[in-house]
Amino acid sequence: MTVEAPIAWAREAGDIALRSFNHVAAQRKPDHTIVTEADVAIERLLVSRITEHFPDHGIIGEEQTRRTLEREFVWAIDPLDGTAVFVTGLPMWGVSLGLLRHGQPYLGVIYFPLLNECYWAGPSGGAFWNGQPIHVAETRPFTGDDWMITPSNTHRRYDIDFVGKTRSIGATVGSFCYTARGSAVGALINTFALWDVAAGLAILNAAGGTAEELSGQPFDIRSILDGSTFRAPVLLGSRDNIDTLRHSIQLRAPRPML
Repeated sequence: MTVEAPIAWAREAGDIALRSFNHVAAQRKPDHTIVTEADVAIERLLVSRITEHFPDHGIIGEEQTRRTLEREFVWAIDPLDGTAVFVTGLPMWGVSLGLLRHGQPYLGVIYFPLLNECYWAGPSGGAFWNGQPIHVAETRPFTGDDWMITPSNTHRRYDIDFVGKTRSIGATVGSFCYTARGSAVGALINTFALWDVAAGLAILNAAGGTAEELSGQPFDIRSILDGSTFRAPVLLGSRDNIDTLRHSIQLRAPRPML
């Protein structure tokens, strides 16, 4: 199995998103997250392509697709990761296709249509950004020019004492990609589902990185194979950089109910 077909599907999906960008209305789903017609149309396209080429594979998607999840190979697709920023007209949103084998990341493709940037990793080895090999940031003392990615709710959930800069970029897949290519020294993510991280984990792992809970426990993707939401904070990066970042981040105690 190669990445050429999923890359082509992601670019095809990106064309649908670009036609809707700045011309789309959002609706609220029962879980209060945002969905657009572009999300639904892209998921429909990706499910069709996967079914046509790999009829024996399972599929789970953000927009309610659930097909034969007990199979050896299962695709986890996020038609538009960063729908909220897509709706507001910001550029950091992408199409994400992750393939799991026996419940573990096997292949990942993430495409940012407005940036024309595609990241991928597959069973042949290595992680790539528009065809160029990438690797997580090297281990060294952090400086004021280094940056890490944080969630948009950081100001409510965390106290961070990091020597460099923190930036929220609006899409979980962006946290994986900028960390995998060594631009960011690491990332902090929280509140995500399988389709948010399946492709990103394949790319991050192939780039020499890993994911660990802020508590120090390894992150186990098997805990969300059913589509449930993982809410604990997770760090992305090289193992050494994660250890350093962990000491600079404190989870705030919940505010008492009044």
